[in-house]
Formats: sequence, C-alpha cells, structure tokens
Amino acid sequence: MPPKPKSRAAGIHLGISRSAPGHVDIGSLTLRDSLIVSPVSQPPAALAIKPPISEITKIELDPLGVFCHFCSDACDPTTSYLCVECSAIVCHQTRPGGAGCIGYGSVPTTWEFLCPLCARKVEGKERSLPYQVIGYGMRKRVKMAWPACIVHITLDSMKDHYLKLLVNLDLVTQYKHSPANLTTVTLSMKSGAHTKESRRLGFPSQFITTSILENIPSNTVVIMDTHSDEYTGMLQHTGGSSGGTNTTAAEIIEAYLGKQFLKAMKMSSSYARDDTSVETTIKGRAPWCDVTPKARGGRRGLIIVTCGPAMRVNHHFDSLLALVKNDIFDFIIGFGGSSTLPVNVGPMVQAFVRNATLFGIPDVWDSLCELLASSPDVLDYNTVVIVYGSYVEGRRMVESREIGKHRPPYRAFGHEFSACAKEGCRPEVSDNRVSTKNGKVRITCAKCQWTSAWVSIDRDNEYFFRVKHTIAPTLFWHHFPPSAGLRNFFVNATQDMNSRGRQEDDANADTCNNHPTKRRRLSSSVDGSVQDGNGGMAMSCE
Repeated sequence: MPPKPKSRAAGIHLGISRSAPGHVDIGSLTLRDSLIVSPVSQPPAALAIKPPISEITKIELDPLGVFCHFCSDACDPTTSYLCVECSAIVCHQTRPGGAGCIGYGSVPTTWEFLCPLCARKVEGKERSLPYQVIGYGMRKRVKMAWPACIVHITLDSMKDHYLKLLVNLDLVTQYKHSPANLTTVTLSMKSGAHTKESRRLGFPSQFITTSILENIPSNTVVIMDTHSDEYTGMLQHTGGSSGGTNTTAAEIIEAYLGKQFLKAMKMSSSYARDDTSVETTIKGRAPWCDVTPKARGGRRGLIIVTCGPAMRVNHHFDSLLALVKNDIFDFIIGFGGSSTLPVNVGPMVQAFVRNATLFGIPDVWDSLCELLASSPDVLDYNTVVIVYGSYVEGRRMVESREIGKHRPPYRAFGHEFSACAKEGCRPEVSDNRVSTKNGKVRITCAKCQWTSAWVSIDRDNEYFFRVKHTIAPTLFWHHFPPSAGLRNFFVNATQDMNSRGRQEDDANADTCNNHPTKRRRLSSSVDGSVQDGNGGMAMSCE
C-alpha cells in the first residue's frame, strides 16, 4: 500500500480532509445479525409486526399546521380561503397593504371561493379574476409540518459541524410553529462507541411509533458525514483525519442505528405504503395535491456526504445497493466527485431534506431532478448518485442513476471519460479534453492526440438522457455504475462514423461503376486522338 498522504493543518482543523486512507476493518462493527447483510425477498418477521401499544411511551405531537398553497406562509382559517373546487388554501390580507396573496376585502362575501387557478378557467373558458391577487405562484406540493426524524452520524474527530448546523437550524426555523413534530439527534462515531450512541435513539424510536398511531407516519433522513478510503471506498468510523479504521456503510448503519430504530423505520414505511385513505374536496372531487400518509409519510433516506470513492468503488457501492434492495432504506444519495466539502454540497443537502420533510417526496427521482434543475451549482464540482426503490405493478424495483453536468473541458454529458481508440494508449481522466462546437461535442486524448467524432449534445442518445429538456439542457443522467459501452461512447461513435464513411465511399464507387459508358467513350476518344496523331483536342461522344 502506498504511504498515507499528509493532510494539511487547515484541512485537519476544519475537518475537510475527505479521503484519508485508513485500515480496512470489515466486520469490526458486526452485531452477529443477518438483518442487513443477508438478501431477503420479504421483510423479516421481526420488522413486520405492528408496535404493541403497551411498549410505546406516547409523545404529544403538534398539529400539522395550515400553510398557504401559493406562498407557503403560515395562516389559519381566519386569514385564508379554501377553494371549493380543488381544496387549495390561499392566504389573504387582513389589512390594506399587509401580508397575503389576495387583496384586502376584494373577495365577494356571498361567493363560493375559487382559487386563482380554478377561477381563471370555468367550464373550459378563460375569464378574469373576480378579486385582487397580490401573489400568483403555486408550488407543486403542499407545505405541512409533517413529523420528521433527522439522524446525523458524524466522525467524532471531525471538527467541522457546518453541515449538521445548516440542516438543523433550517428545520428548526421551518418547524417553529410545530416544534414537537421535529426530532434531531447526533451520533458520534469513535472507537467502541456504537453501543452507547445507539441508546440515544430511544426517544426518536418512540417519536416514530407515536406518529404511526396518529396516522401521520414520520419521515426519517439519516445523514452520514465522514471520510472515505480512496482505495476501497469504505467509510472511516474511528481515528482522526490522518488515519483510522474503515468499514462499509451497511455495518455502520446496523451498529449505530440499532434494531429498535430500524424496526420503527420499517413500521413507519409499511404503514404509509399500505395506507388506503382517500381525501376529497367540498364538491367531492380529488384535491389538487395528495396529502394522504401514503404520499407524504414513511420515507426512509440515507445521505452520504463523503468523497467519490464511497460511490464509485464497486465493493462499497454493492453494500449500499443492498441497503435499498433489502428494504432498509427507500433511497440513498451520495456524491461521485472529489470536492464534497460541506460548503459545496451543504445547500443541496439542506434543500433536499427540507423538501422531503415539509413538502413530501412522492417520487424521489422527480424531486431530485427538480431540485438540481433549479439549483445545479453542486454539479460544478460533483456528480450526484442516487439509489432508490419504487413499486411497479406491485413489484419493488431498484434503480441506480448518476446525474452530472456537461462542463467542458472536463466533463461531456456530465461524465468524466478516460477513453482512446489508439491501441496501447491508456489515458487517465485528466488526459481527456472536451470541446464543443455548434451543439456537438468531442474528446481529445492529450497523450496521443487522438480525436473522436463529433456527437450531438442537444438530444438524448443511447446512454445519456437530459434531466429537464427546457430549463436544464446541460444536465444529463445515466444508469450507474456506467457500462462498458458508456465508457467507450466516443470510441464507438468514432468507429461508427468511420464505418459509415467507408460505406458511403463504397456506395459512390458502385454508382460510378454503374455508369461506365461516357467514361469509356472518352477514353477511346483520347486513345484514338493519340494514335491518329492529331494535334487538336480529343473528341468525346455524347
């Protein structure tokens, strides 16, 4: 093994050394339980049972709150209107010039209220609004103070708590009217501490089970902030920035979260998944946004904030994939780049956690795409890798995808290529240069100067797909891990172009051979003129 690199003093002080190699210690945290490491087709019976009432210390939760569906500000029945058509809640001004989306006193008192969207279109015809609208911008989901449990698992030697504070302070502000609906806990990873730290999850476990009894199953997000080994991709759980012991994320989850908390997470997810409740509007129609427990609650997510090797090394990525396949988590989000400093990825993590807890994520893939399309700055330095499970016709399917940003001269289609068609040339990622021209892209090998064919970037292809065609045309996603065909995308494109070029040349040659008469007469004329010794120009027959 090569010598361990020395971290800079500033990096050690700030806790930003993200790839300190350590000693691989597989199994050091194993609790001799096959719950996580063994693939299962059905959830274990121990996790499938409902919580016995006698074992629960019930916790008082706050109301979910009432928020305007347009501006998301808190309101109440006296400061808002309810649309009879779609159940949208719209706040109004209580005094002229005050806060509110609808002007003060502009709504007729004897009129059945319709929100701006419903009032604009009645019986298929457009009409003017019967009241004054101050704010006109509707979110895609409803804000609610839905119960949320946030667990931070952080390496104890890291002195930088920026990410934890960023997420927690934002959520405390958002839940200020319903503080009992939010619980956060921090678990410190250090040698021999997993048993003691897991006991701190007693209250969060009761919090989750109480939310199930209240028919509002809690969403749970686990954020793991540590280093990853640059050779194995495993996560450091002991020691400092200069070294320590590493193991897989699955073993850390099993050791630090414990059976009781994992059981509570499973029950919350199962309860939300099996929910069959239906909500209707005053007129008996479906509301514009689904706020039932099945759409809003029971989500279990793991966000890994560490270096790219944690996602890119096959051995460790397979352990993350097993966490979703075995139904321990509904989704896992990680980063594939080398600059995962909290200051770079923190705002994206903060925004995603806020959306997951306050606005709900019925489809985690769509939610992530919308977030990155509206704020793609994190993709300037990293790629985002997501593993998520979904149900298709009653069957659980697991997908793994990577989202990247087309960023010449470093990344094409959001992917870092290290390919060359010249035999014997083995370029690194840093040897490939990306260039664009007129909506097309190509790569050049800096080692041998091989240049690929031009490939269109303004449309999807066999491997790369645009995240949002109109608002984010430079964001692409592909299946992860990348296949051999994807890695050789430009090599194959060049070979296909050369093959088509040879076919066109052969076709042109065949075309010329099919019309030999004129050429033969011209040749005979030339031969005849030479043989005759005429000094004039050669004659050609038409």
